[in-house]
Amino acid sequence: MKLILEKRERVLVKTRAHRRVLRGPLLRFLLLVAGTCYLLGLLLREDLPGWVVEARALALALLAVVFAVLLVIWCLRPWIRWANSFIYLTTERIVTKRGRRAAGQHSIGLYAIHDIVAVVRPKAPELAPGTLTLVLAEQRFNIPHVPAVARMRGYCIGAIGALPHFPRVDGVNMEEADGSGPPMKPTNEAPHQHDQQHHHERREWTQHE
Repeated sequence: MKLILEKRERVLVKTRAHRRVLRGPLLRFLLLVAGTCYLLGLLLREDLPGWVVEARALALALLAVVFAVLLVIWCLRPWIRWANSFIYLTTERIVTKRGRRAAGQHSIGLYAIHDIVAVVRPKAPELAPGTLTLVLAEQRFNIPHVPAVARMRGYCIGAIGALPHFPRVDGVNMEEADGSGPPMKPTNEAPHQHDQQHHHERREWTQHE
């Protein structure tokens, strides 16, 4: 399932988790191949006991099945999960999306963000990956393994700074009102939109390493 955008919404940044999340699956793959080759070498030896030689064919088949199952669970599934997970920054929200199902999508509106923190390891380079922490009114939402997390934080702050400070009016031309009728109120204006906008104007971003 593709990301569905709202009217006039556009994608600013599309990325996925840093490749370092694949270190674990790669290490498990190497250990799995090494262990399988070792056991295969043992089973193919000529000086094995008679009962082992008789059961060699069954043992080889079992070894192949175990190798295939562990390869899928330990290596292929994490790689597929990484390849199908994306992080989107749009003009209105930040979206984390995993897979094609709607249940794997989490969206946070930019108006709801109070602060953004880029968390990296000590003495990390400028473009190091890290965790992007979105500070909301009552909770924090962490997006781990974001590539160049400090730069991503800058993009997010820029997108929030570009949000409109006044309510958008769709389908209502205020300049054509002659004042004879009752005041017109845009139907697409949320009740709390003014509060969010005033809060946005007062927002001061803290500096984080």
